[in-house]
Amino acid sequence: MLTNTPSVDIPLKPRVLIADDSRIVRATLIKHIQGMFEFREALDGEQAWETLLLDPNIRVLITDLTMPKLDGYGLLERIRGSKISRIRNMPVVVVSGSDEQQERDRAKAAGATDLITKGIGTAQLLSRLDILSKLVNTQREYERSLEVLLHNNSDASIQLSSPYALQTQAEAMLVNAIQNNKNFVLLNICLGCKQSGPQGATVLPPASVINAVGQLLQGTVRQTDSVAKTGDAEFTLATGSINFDSARNFAERLCRAIASADLIKDDQLSLIASCGLASLYEDPADASFPPTLNALWDIAHRRGALGLRSGISGVVSTEKEAAAQQKPNR
Repeated sequence: MLTNTPSVDIPLKPRVLIADDSRIVRATLIKHIQGMFEFREALDGEQAWETLLLDPNIRVLITDLTMPKLDGYGLLERIRGSKISRIRNMPVVVVSGSDEQQERDRAKAAGATDLITKGIGTAQLLSRLDILSKLVNTQREYERSLEVLLHNNSDASIQLSSPYALQTQAEAMLVNAIQNNKNFVLLNICLGCKQSGPQGATVLPPASVINAVGQLLQGTVRQTDSVAKTGDAEFTLATGSINFDSARNFAERLCRAIASADLIKDDQLSLIASCGLASLYEDPADASFPPTLNALWDIAHRRGALGLRSGISGVVSTEKEAAAQQKPNR
């Protein structure tokens, strides 16, 4: 498999790019991560962008929001709109000196993966960077698995729960979560192929691609969770066994892997994988507490459909739904 692969300088430690016009801030961050991560520096957004294009081994970007030439918001816009999947799906950590919620919401809406303050401690920063670098590794594993499944088992049947069995099991999970003060999460994964051009329509992916995603879910989800095919190109997963952040990270990795993997051979089509997320404790505004399964189901499916219409490959939860709904009014 590797005979025609060009040699690449693979670092022993994950490589992080730090973009900030302040030498003091860059030096402080380097002091935090030195020893566990390799690092590169950029003095502004333009230099960071050029570095990302040239260095395929960068796993995570840490960026300031206020920089000359190209600020952090502009850099995020380029990254999330890039045609290069490793750049488009790269975890981006925004460093801010402000705790203002408006700034945090804007950064999240622009595509920030995580936000940290400039006074963050070493242990906390290392922990979060380690999680993000592992996210990239797992995403690449999912990509390779999908490509193998598509190539070798495109006609293999998938043994997922029926939609009725999923609803029955999800109802029991929700009751148990409420009784034991645990979380419950529904993930609605919607797949589509967007035709090229600003007015390109979204069409169903090939059946072989949908089947490969189903096989990956079948082999990935825990036995305590339940997943079913709930539409032509749609899967719904219910879990009460992992916390909200873990469920969100899993869905983010999965969606980005689906969108990045080499599954579509038509250059005029791009694969979209959008996941609507609804949670017992993170969505109090959408329903009275405790919400019914139908209420959470409607939220997850509404967000999945919104993400697909908006061309979002990734998780659509409360913040991203609000941002997507505001875009046409700008």
